[in-house]
Amino acid sequence: MKRSLKKVLAGFTLVELMIVVVILGILAAVAIPAFSRYIKRSKTAEAAGNVSKIYQGQTVYFTQSTVNGSATFVNAPAGPLSSLPANGNKFTANPAYWTAEANWSAIGFSLDGPHYYQYVSPGNTGAFTVQAIGNIDGDGINSTFQRVGTVVGGEVQGANMVVTAELE
Repeated sequence: MKRSLKKVLAGFTLVELMIVVVILGILAAVAIPAFSRYIKRSKTAEAAGNVSKIYQGQTVYFTQSTVNGSATFVNAPAGPLSSLPANGNKFTANPAYWTAEANWSAIGFSLDGPHYYQYVSPGNTGAFTVQAIGNIDGDGINSTFQRVGTVVGGEVQGANMVVTAELE
């Protein structure tokens, strides 16, 4: 009786502890890269959403300008920052720029908070391009989201969004 009680109170063997450590190591090796991809994808959602908003704003502006007789798109310059942050951090918010810049105001687009991407939407009488360019992980490789709209038969025809290096 004493022997079995002593064995019960003895604890885990080294082999059992090593098996637990190996299992935890395997779980960490799978979970950490998956979590990193999840974080990067959440950051890219900003770009996809804002490119869609700018695209819709350009389309509405073209429709309204067609009614007024000018039939043109807005030539919206790059956002207020001239270079992208190299460390994967967000740009600081500059709401005054977006409301003061007449071309961005014309299509109803502004950013009130910090953002990962820089936006540009050059346009003319026949076409426009919407781009979001950012470096979400600080490795020096930019992610680019782009959508092009052209006028065909008096209507705006849009191409699908083209994404380059989405998780870079």
